[in-house]
Amino acid sequence: MSETIALDLDRIRSELPATGRSACLNTGTSGPLPSAALSAAVRLAAEEFATGRMTMSYVLSYRAVLAAARDRLASFVGADGDEMALTQNTTSGMNIATWGLDWKPGDRIVTTTLEHEGGLVPLYQLHRRRGVDVTFADVGDGHGDRALEALDAAISPGVKLVAVSHLTWSTGAILPLAEIVELAHERGAMVLVDGAQSVGAIPVDMHELGADFYAFSGQKWLCGPHGSGGLFVRRDRLDELRPTFTGYVGIDFGSYRPNDVTTLAPAAGAQRFEVASSYLPSVAALEASVAWLDEQGPIFDAIRSLAGYCLSRVRELPGVQVLTPDAPHHGGLVAFKLDGVDSAGCVDLLHERGVDIRHIPDNGALRISCGFFNAREEIDRAVELIDAFARGAAWA
Repeated sequence: MSETIALDLDRIRSELPATGRSACLNTGTSGPLPSAALSAAVRLAAEEFATGRMTMSYVLSYRAVLAAARDRLASFVGADGDEMALTQNTTSGMNIATWGLDWKPGDRIVTTTLEHEGGLVPLYQLHRRRGVDVTFADVGDGHGDRALEALDAAISPGVKLVAVSHLTWSTGAILPLAEIVELAHERGAMVLVDGAQSVGAIPVDMHELGADFYAFSGQKWLCGPHGSGGLFVRRDRLDELRPTFTGYVGIDFGSYRPNDVTTLAPAAGAQRFEVASSYLPSVAALEASVAWLDEQGPIFDAIRSLAGYCLSRVRELPGVQVLTPDAPHHGGLVAFKLDGVDSAGCVDLLHERGVDIRHIPDNGALRISCGFFNAREEIDRAVELIDAFARGAAWA
Protein backbone atom coordinates (compact mmCIF):
# COMPACT_ATOMS: atom_id res chain seq x y z
CA MET A 1 0.00 0.00 0.00
CA SER A 2 1.50 3.36 -1.00
CA GLU A 3 2.10 6.00 1.66
CA THR A 4 -0.18 9.02 1.95
CA ILE A 5 1.48 12.33 1.05
CA ALA A 6 0.44 15.15 3.35
CA LEU A 7 -1.24 17.94 1.39
CA ASP A 8 -3.88 20.35 2.63
CA LEU A 9 -6.61 18.74 0.53
CA ASP A 10 -9.42 20.76 2.07
CA ARG A 11 -7.77 24.03 1.10
CA ILE A 12 -6.65 22.77 -2.31
CA ARG A 13 -10.10 21.46 -3.19
CA SER A 14 -11.71 24.70 -2.04
CA GLU A 15 -9.65 26.41 -4.74
CA LEU A 16 -10.78 23.84 -7.33
CA PRO A 17 -14.58 24.18 -7.21
CA ALA A 18 -15.15 21.48 -9.84
CA THR A 19 -13.89 18.87 -7.36
CA GLY A 20 -17.00 19.54 -5.27
CA ARG A 21 -19.31 18.70 -8.16
CA SER A 22 -17.95 15.24 -8.95
CA ALA A 23 -14.97 12.98 -8.47
CA CYS A 24 -12.61 14.51 -11.06
CA LEU A 25 -10.69 11.39 -12.07
CA ASN A 26 -10.09 12.36 -15.70
CA THR A 27 -7.31 14.92 -15.51
CA GLY A 28 -5.64 13.08 -18.39
CA THR A 29 -8.33 14.70 -20.52
CA SER A 30 -8.89 17.96 -18.64
CA GLY A 31 -7.97 19.03 -15.14
CA PRO A 32 -10.06 21.29 -12.90
CA LEU A 33 -9.39 25.02 -13.11
CA PRO A 34 -8.11 26.68 -9.93
CA SER A 35 -9.62 29.92 -8.66
CA ALA A 36 -6.34 31.65 -9.45
CA ALA A 37 -6.78 30.91 -13.15
CA LEU A 38 -10.33 32.24 -13.18
CA SER A 39 -9.28 35.39 -11.36
CA ALA A 40 -6.45 36.06 -13.80
CA ALA A 41 -8.68 35.51 -16.83
CA VAL A 42 -11.51 37.65 -15.47
CA ARG A 43 -9.15 40.46 -14.51
CA LEU A 44 -7.60 40.63 -17.98
CA ALA A 45 -10.95 40.28 -19.74
CA ALA A 46 -12.44 43.05 -17.58
CA GLU A 47 -9.50 45.34 -18.34
CA GLU A 48 -9.87 44.73 -22.07
CA PHE A 49 -13.60 45.36 -21.84
CA ALA A 50 -13.26 48.56 -19.83
CA THR A 51 -10.20 50.21 -21.38
CA GLY A 52 -9.96 48.72 -24.87
CA ARG A 53 -7.10 47.04 -26.65
CA MET A 54 -5.85 49.74 -29.00
CA THR A 55 -3.41 51.73 -26.88
CA MET A 56 0.37 51.32 -26.81
CA SER A 57 0.20 50.64 -23.07
CA TYR A 58 -2.04 47.65 -23.84
CA VAL A 59 0.44 46.41 -26.45
CA LEU A 60 3.26 46.60 -23.94
CA SER A 61 1.24 44.82 -21.26
CA TYR A 62 0.22 42.21 -23.84
CA ARG A 63 3.84 41.43 -24.59
CA ALA A 64 4.63 41.28 -20.88
CA VAL A 65 1.87 38.73 -20.22
CA LEU A 66 3.15 36.49 -23.03
CA ALA A 67 6.72 36.75 -21.80
CA ALA A 68 5.67 35.93 -18.23
CA ALA A 69 3.80 32.85 -19.40
CA ARG A 70 6.76 31.61 -21.45
CA ASP A 71 9.10 32.12 -18.50
CA ARG A 72 6.71 30.42 -16.08
CA LEU A 73 6.29 27.36 -18.29
CA ALA A 74 10.01 27.18 -18.96
CA SER A 75 10.84 27.32 -15.26
CA PHE A 76 8.29 24.61 -14.47
CA VAL A 77 9.87 22.18 -16.96
CA GLY A 78 13.55 22.99 -16.46
CA ALA A 79 14.06 25.08 -19.58
CA ASP A 80 14.97 28.67 -20.40
CA GLY A 81 12.39 31.23 -21.48
CA ASP A 82 13.83 31.60 -24.98
CA GLU A 83 13.37 27.85 -25.53
CA MET A 84 9.60 28.02 -24.96
CA ALA A 85 6.83 28.85 -27.43
CA LEU A 86 3.21 29.28 -26.43
CA THR A 87 0.83 26.97 -28.32
CA GLN A 88 -2.82 25.94 -28.29
CA ASN A 89 -2.29 22.33 -27.16
CA THR A 90 0.06 19.37 -27.48
CA THR A 91 -1.13 18.62 -31.01
CA SER A 92 -0.21 22.08 -32.28
CA GLY A 93 3.25 21.68 -30.78
CA MET A 94 3.67 18.27 -32.39
CA ASN A 95 2.66 19.75 -35.75
CA ILE A 96 5.05 22.70 -35.41
CA ALA A 97 7.97 20.39 -34.72
CA THR A 98 7.01 17.75 -37.28
CA TRP A 99 6.50 20.15 -40.19
CA GLY A 100 9.39 22.43 -39.26
CA LEU A 101 12.07 19.97 -40.36
CA ASP A 102 13.33 19.69 -43.94
CA TRP A 103 11.79 16.47 -45.25
CA LYS A 104 12.58 14.58 -48.42
CA PRO A 105 10.92 11.43 -49.86
CA GLY A 106 12.38 8.37 -48.19
CA ASP A 107 13.37 10.12 -44.97
CA ARG A 108 12.58 7.97 -41.95
CA ILE A 109 10.73 8.48 -38.67
CA VAL A 110 10.43 6.00 -35.80
CA THR A 111 7.51 6.13 -33.40
CA THR A 112 5.84 3.61 -31.07
CA THR A 113 2.66 1.56 -30.98
CA LEU A 114 1.38 3.52 -27.96
CA GLU A 115 1.06 7.01 -29.44
CA HIS A 116 -1.93 9.34 -29.38
CA GLU A 117 -3.48 10.71 -32.56
CA GLY A 118 -2.19 14.16 -31.63
CA GLY A 119 1.30 12.91 -32.41
CA LEU A 120 0.48 10.27 -35.00
CA VAL A 121 -1.73 12.20 -37.42
CA PRO A 122 1.00 14.74 -38.29
CA LEU A 123 3.27 11.79 -39.13
CA TYR A 124 0.57 10.23 -41.30
CA GLN A 125 0.15 13.50 -43.17
CA LEU A 126 3.90 13.77 -43.58
CA HIS A 127 3.95 10.28 -45.08
CA ARG A 128 1.08 11.15 -47.42
CA ARG A 129 2.38 14.52 -48.57
CA ARG A 130 6.16 14.12 -48.46
CA GLY A 131 6.72 10.38 -48.87
CA VAL A 132 8.35 10.00 -45.47
CA ASP A 133 8.58 6.46 -44.11
CA VAL A 134 7.15 5.83 -40.63
CA THR A 135 8.21 2.78 -38.59
CA PHE A 136 6.28 1.65 -35.50
CA ALA A 137 8.34 0.12 -32.70
CA ASP A 138 6.17 -2.42 -30.85
CA VAL A 139 6.67 -1.45 -27.21
CA GLY A 140 3.83 -3.59 -25.83
CA ASP A 141 2.29 -1.85 -22.82
CA GLY A 142 5.49 0.12 -22.25
CA HIS A 143 6.63 -2.06 -19.34
CA GLY A 144 10.16 -2.90 -18.30
CA ASP A 145 12.89 -2.94 -20.92
CA ARG A 146 10.63 -3.70 -23.86
CA ALA A 147 10.27 -0.09 -25.00
CA LEU A 148 13.99 0.56 -25.07
CA GLU A 149 14.70 -2.79 -26.73
CA ALA A 150 12.08 -2.18 -29.44
CA LEU A 151 13.35 1.32 -30.13
CA ASP A 152 16.95 0.09 -30.13
CA ALA A 153 15.99 -2.31 -32.91
CA ALA A 154 14.02 0.29 -34.86
CA ILE A 155 16.35 3.32 -34.69
CA SER A 156 18.98 2.54 -37.27
CA PRO A 157 21.51 5.04 -38.64
CA GLY A 158 19.75 7.34 -41.09
CA VAL A 159 16.54 7.71 -39.07
CA LYS A 160 15.83 11.44 -38.94
CA LEU A 161 13.28 11.75 -36.13
CA VAL A 162 12.07 9.67 -33.20
CA ALA A 163 8.58 10.73 -32.04
CA VAL A 164 7.53 9.25 -28.68
CA SER A 165 5.33 9.91 -25.69
CA HIS A 166 6.98 10.48 -22.35
CA LEU A 167 4.01 9.04 -20.46
CA THR A 168 1.70 6.90 -22.56
CA TRP A 169 -1.94 7.93 -22.68
CA SER A 170 -3.40 4.43 -23.07
CA THR A 171 -1.42 2.43 -20.48
CA GLY A 172 0.02 5.03 -18.11
CA ALA A 173 3.60 3.79 -18.53
CA ILE A 174 6.52 6.21 -18.31
CA LEU A 175 8.91 5.45 -21.15
CA PRO A 176 12.66 5.73 -20.40
CA LEU A 177 12.97 9.02 -22.22
CA ALA A 178 16.51 9.99 -21.27
CA GLU A 179 17.78 6.61 -22.49
CA ILE A 180 15.70 6.87 -25.68
CA VAL A 181 17.14 10.33 -26.35
CA GLU A 182 20.69 9.10 -25.81
CA LEU A 183 20.13 6.16 -28.13
CA ALA A 184 18.57 8.34 -30.85
CA HIS A 185 21.28 10.97 -30.69
CA GLU A 186 24.01 8.33 -30.91
CA ARG A 187 22.47 7.28 -34.24
CA GLY A 188 21.98 10.78 -35.59
CA ALA A 189 18.23 11.16 -34.97
CA MET A 190 16.39 14.04 -33.31
CA VAL A 191 13.69 13.39 -30.70
CA LEU A 192 10.21 14.90 -30.55
CA VAL A 193 8.23 14.19 -27.37
CA ASP A 194 4.49 14.13 -26.79
CA GLY A 195 4.32 15.37 -23.21
CA ALA A 196 0.54 15.68 -22.93
CA GLN A 197 0.35 13.25 -19.98
CA SER A 198 3.67 14.03 -18.32
CA VAL A 199 4.00 17.78 -17.74
CA GLY A 200 2.27 18.48 -14.44
CA ALA A 201 2.00 14.77 -13.57
CA ILE A 202 5.67 13.84 -13.13
CA PRO A 203 8.83 15.90 -12.66
CA VAL A 204 10.17 17.01 -16.05
CA ASP A 205 13.52 18.67 -16.69
CA MET A 206 14.14 19.48 -20.34
CA HIS A 207 17.85 20.03 -20.01
CA GLU A 208 18.37 16.76 -18.14
CA LEU A 209 16.22 14.75 -20.55
CA GLY A 210 18.00 16.17 -23.60
CA ALA A 211 15.07 15.92 -26.04
CA ASP A 212 15.18 18.25 -29.02
CA PHE A 213 11.49 19.17 -29.05
CA TYR A 214 8.86 18.60 -26.35
CA ALA A 215 5.16 19.52 -26.70
CA PHE A 216 2.59 19.67 -23.91
CA SER A 217 -0.90 20.89 -23.05
CA GLY A 218 -2.15 23.41 -20.53
CA GLN A 219 -5.61 22.00 -19.84
CA LYS A 220 -4.60 18.60 -18.46
CA TRP A 221 -2.20 18.20 -15.53
CA LEU A 222 -1.34 21.90 -15.47
CA CYS A 223 -5.01 22.67 -14.68
CA GLY A 224 -4.98 25.51 -17.20
CA PRO A 225 -7.55 26.63 -19.76
CA HIS A 226 -8.35 24.86 -22.99
CA GLY A 227 -6.50 26.19 -26.00
CA SER A 228 -3.20 26.54 -24.14
CA GLY A 229 0.10 24.74 -24.11
CA GLY A 230 3.81 24.96 -24.76
CA LEU A 231 6.53 23.73 -27.10
CA PHE A 232 10.10 23.41 -25.89
CA VAL A 233 12.72 23.75 -28.61
CA ARG A 234 16.26 23.12 -27.47
CA ARG A 235 18.32 26.22 -28.11
CA ASP A 236 20.83 24.54 -30.41
CA ARG A 237 17.99 23.17 -32.55
CA LEU A 238 16.24 26.48 -33.15
CA ASP A 239 17.78 27.11 -36.55
CA GLU A 240 17.08 23.56 -37.74
CA LEU A 241 13.35 23.89 -37.06
CA ARG A 242 11.78 26.28 -39.55
CA PRO A 243 8.40 27.91 -38.94
CA THR A 244 5.71 26.50 -41.21
CA PHE A 245 3.08 29.06 -40.27
CA THR A 246 4.46 32.47 -39.43
CA GLY A 247 3.36 36.04 -38.82
CA TYR A 248 4.28 39.26 -37.08
CA VAL A 249 4.82 37.67 -33.65
CA GLY A 250 7.41 35.28 -35.02
CA ILE A 251 9.65 37.63 -37.00
CA ASP A 252 12.59 39.87 -36.24
CA PHE A 253 11.36 43.42 -36.80
CA GLY A 254 14.91 44.72 -36.54
CA SER A 255 15.69 43.31 -39.98
CA TYR A 256 12.22 43.05 -41.54
CA ARG A 257 11.22 45.59 -44.20
CA PRO A 258 7.95 45.77 -46.16
CA ASN A 259 8.25 45.02 -49.86
CA ASP A 260 11.62 43.31 -49.49
CA VAL A 261 11.40 39.53 -49.22
CA THR A 262 15.11 39.24 -48.44
CA THR A 263 14.65 40.86 -45.02
CA LEU A 264 12.62 38.10 -43.39
CA ALA A 265 14.31 36.67 -40.32
CA PRO A 266 12.80 34.73 -37.41
CA ALA A 267 12.37 36.22 -33.96
CA ALA A 268 14.95 35.30 -31.37
CA GLY A 269 14.24 32.10 -29.51
CA ALA A 270 11.26 29.78 -29.74
CA GLN A 271 8.90 32.74 -29.95
CA ARG A 272 9.47 32.44 -33.72
CA PHE A 273 6.96 29.55 -33.72
CA GLU A 274 4.15 31.78 -32.47
CA VAL A 275 2.19 33.27 -35.35
CA ALA A 276 -0.11 36.12 -34.36
CA SER A 277 -2.28 37.39 -31.51
CA SER A 278 -3.31 35.22 -28.57
CA TYR A 279 -6.31 35.51 -26.26
CA LEU A 280 -4.61 37.28 -23.38
CA PRO A 281 -7.01 36.18 -20.58
CA SER A 282 -6.31 32.54 -21.47
CA VAL A 283 -2.54 33.09 -21.46
CA ALA A 284 -2.76 34.83 -18.09
CA ALA A 285 -4.90 31.99 -16.74
CA LEU A 286 -2.31 29.39 -17.77
CA GLU A 287 0.48 31.36 -16.11
CA ALA A 288 -1.62 31.68 -12.96
CA SER A 289 -2.42 27.95 -12.91
CA VAL A 290 1.23 26.97 -13.14
CA ALA A 291 2.19 29.52 -10.47
CA TRP A 292 -0.55 28.06 -8.26
CA LEU A 293 0.74 24.52 -8.80
CA ASP A 294 4.19 25.63 -7.67
CA GLU A 295 2.70 26.66 -4.33
CA GLN A 296 0.87 23.43 -3.50
CA GLY A 297 3.70 21.33 -2.10
CA PRO A 298 4.88 17.87 -3.25
CA ILE A 299 2.23 17.37 -5.93
CA PHE A 300 4.23 14.80 -7.91
CA ASP A 301 4.74 12.63 -4.83
CA ALA A 302 1.02 12.90 -4.08
CA ILE A 303 0.09 11.88 -7.63
CA ARG A 304 2.42 8.89 -7.57
CA SER A 305 1.19 7.82 -4.14
CA LEU A 306 -2.48 8.02 -5.09
CA ALA A 307 -1.84 6.16 -8.35
CA GLY A 308 -0.13 3.42 -6.34
CA TYR A 309 -3.17 3.19 -4.09
CA CYS A 310 -5.43 3.09 -7.14
CA LEU A 311 -3.40 0.26 -8.64
CA SER A 312 -3.76 -1.75 -5.44
CA ARG A 313 -7.55 -1.25 -5.45
CA VAL A 314 -7.96 -2.00 -9.15
CA ARG A 315 -6.08 -5.29 -8.74
CA GLU A 316 -8.86 -6.44 -6.41
CA LEU A 317 -11.36 -6.44 -9.29
CA PRO A 318 -12.20 -9.92 -10.65
CA GLY A 319 -10.92 -10.62 -14.16
CA VAL A 320 -8.82 -7.46 -14.31
CA GLN A 321 -5.85 -6.97 -16.63
CA VAL A 322 -3.77 -4.06 -15.36
CA LEU A 323 -1.91 -2.21 -18.10
CA THR A 324 -0.08 0.30 -15.91
CA PRO A 325 3.32 -0.65 -14.44
CA ASP A 326 4.24 -0.31 -10.78
CA ALA A 327 6.23 2.59 -9.34
CA PRO A 328 8.46 4.25 -10.33
CA HIS A 329 7.34 3.63 -13.91
CA HIS A 330 3.92 5.27 -13.72
CA GLY A 331 2.57 8.78 -13.28
CA GLY A 332 -1.03 9.59 -12.53
CA LEU A 333 -2.78 7.35 -15.06
CA VAL A 334 -4.06 3.88 -14.14
CA ALA A 335 -5.35 1.86 -17.10
CA PHE A 336 -6.95 -1.59 -16.94
CA LYS A 337 -9.31 -3.92 -18.78
CA LEU A 338 -12.09 -6.10 -17.37
CA ASP A 339 -13.29 -9.27 -19.05
CA GLY A 340 -16.60 -8.76 -20.83
CA VAL A 341 -17.05 -5.16 -19.67
CA ASP A 342 -18.22 -2.43 -22.05
CA SER A 343 -15.78 0.28 -21.00
CA ALA A 344 -17.63 3.12 -22.74
CA GLY A 345 -20.90 2.12 -21.09
CA CYS A 346 -19.17 1.84 -17.73
CA VAL A 347 -17.80 5.39 -18.07
CA ASP A 348 -21.24 6.75 -18.91
CA LEU A 349 -22.85 5.13 -15.89
CA LEU A 350 -20.10 6.29 -13.54
CA HIS A 351 -20.64 9.82 -14.80
CA GLU A 352 -24.31 9.53 -13.83
CA ARG A 353 -23.12 8.69 -10.30
CA GLY A 354 -20.81 11.69 -10.09
CA VAL A 355 -17.54 9.93 -10.92
CA ASP A 356 -15.67 11.00 -14.05
CA ILE A 357 -13.13 8.64 -15.61
CA ARG A 358 -12.66 7.71 -19.27
CA HIS A 359 -12.24 4.77 -21.60
CA ILE A 360 -9.51 4.27 -24.20
CA PRO A 361 -10.88 3.34 -27.63
CA ASP A 362 -7.51 1.99 -28.82
CA ASN A 363 -7.35 -0.88 -26.32
CA GLY A 364 -10.77 -0.94 -24.64
CA ALA A 365 -9.31 0.01 -21.27
CA LEU A 366 -10.77 2.03 -18.46
CA ARG A 367 -8.49 4.83 -17.26
CA ILE A 368 -8.48 6.59 -13.90
CA SER A 369 -6.47 9.80 -13.57
CA CYS A 370 -5.10 10.36 -10.08
CA GLY A 371 -4.55 14.06 -9.43
CA PHE A 372 -2.81 15.51 -6.39
CA PHE A 373 -6.18 17.03 -5.43
CA ASN A 374 -8.04 13.71 -5.39
CA ALA A 375 -8.89 11.79 -2.22
CA ARG A 376 -8.55 8.06 -1.65
CA GLU A 377 -12.28 7.94 -0.98
CA GLU A 378 -12.87 8.98 -4.59
CA ILE A 379 -10.72 6.09 -5.81
CA ASP A 380 -12.66 3.74 -3.55
CA ARG A 381 -15.97 5.01 -4.90
CA ALA A 382 -14.84 4.61 -8.51
CA VAL A 383 -13.58 1.06 -7.97
CA GLU A 384 -16.77 0.06 -6.12
CA LEU A 385 -18.96 1.37 -8.95
CA ILE A 386 -16.83 -0.32 -11.60
CA ASP A 387 -17.06 -3.60 -9.69
CA ALA A 388 -20.83 -3.25 -9.42
CA PHE A 389 -21.10 -2.53 -13.13
CA ALA A 390 -18.91 -5.51 -14.02
CA ARG A 391 -21.02 -7.83 -11.86
CA GLY A 392 -24.27 -6.42 -13.15
CA ALA A 393 -25.20 -5.57 -9.56
CA ALA A 394 -27.50 -2.81 -8.43
CA TRP A 395 -25.79 0.54 -8.26
CA ALA A 396 -24.67 1.76 -4.86
